[in-house]
Amino acid sequence: MRSEEKTEGASRMQRFLARAHSRAALPYLAIGLLMLIAIVVVGRDIDHHINAIESWITNLGPWGVLAFVGLFVLATSFLLPDTVLCIIAGALFGLGWGLAAVVAGSLLAGALQFALSRQLLRAPIQRALATRPSLAAIQRAVSRDQFRLQVLLRLTPLNPATISYLLGAAGVRFSGFLIGCLALTPNLAIEVYFGHAGKHVARMASGDTRTTHLHDLAIIGGLAVCIIVIVLISRTARRAVMQAVAKTEKAASNSNTE
Repeated sequence: MRSEEKTEGASRMQRFLARAHSRAALPYLAIGLLMLIAIVVVGRDIDHHINAIESWITNLGPWGVLAFVGLFVLATSFLLPDTVLCIIAGALFGLGWGLAAVVAGSLLAGALQFALSRQLLRAPIQRALATRPSLAAIQRAVSRDQFRLQVLLRLTPLNPATISYLLGAAGVRFSGFLIGCLALTPNLAIEVYFGHAGKHVARMASGDTRTTHLHDLAIIGGLAVCIIVIVLISRTARRAVMQAVAKTEKAASNSNTE
């Protein structure tokens, strides 16, 4: 019977992470669809609109970046996928400032979510976990292998805010939590690049000829590499998390039978 329960638990965890992996693609598809609609509707004038937006952002100066960081913290704390905001940051601010904005926003949002879950939401979160066995199993595994699993969780397709609330309620150390948040940086960089490349592709579709063909190929090739890297990192982290959870559940089961 215990063997059947372990098998069912592993299967449930696999389905849970697989669903998260599938949902992670939705923001990319939504942004791509909106971009396609904009290209079809606006046509060659899209380059003019992009230049107007860039001029507006430039005129805002650092206040534009600070306002975006504030929006990032607020929106992600309400579980809006950070992927959407990262893509927007790449399109609006470019690679350098876009990455700086989302990394700062991610760290501040994580700190806020950690504090909320530790001080105000701990009891409600623990009650909610009673109906979400996969997340409860992840929390138990984190309590056993804090830092390593925190880093791995940040590389999975799970919503970063969900992870932050989960870890805060688990009682992990804040210093390790904040360092673990930095593991998001590669994913954030790829998502920001996706937005930057998407803007370039939109300009290409509008007939903008200011860039060389070699540069166009480099941008598109980089975008393809980013997608492949995201998939590989996510799959590797997902397998590692499943193994860590299974090890923790097995240890807990053995302890209960002694």
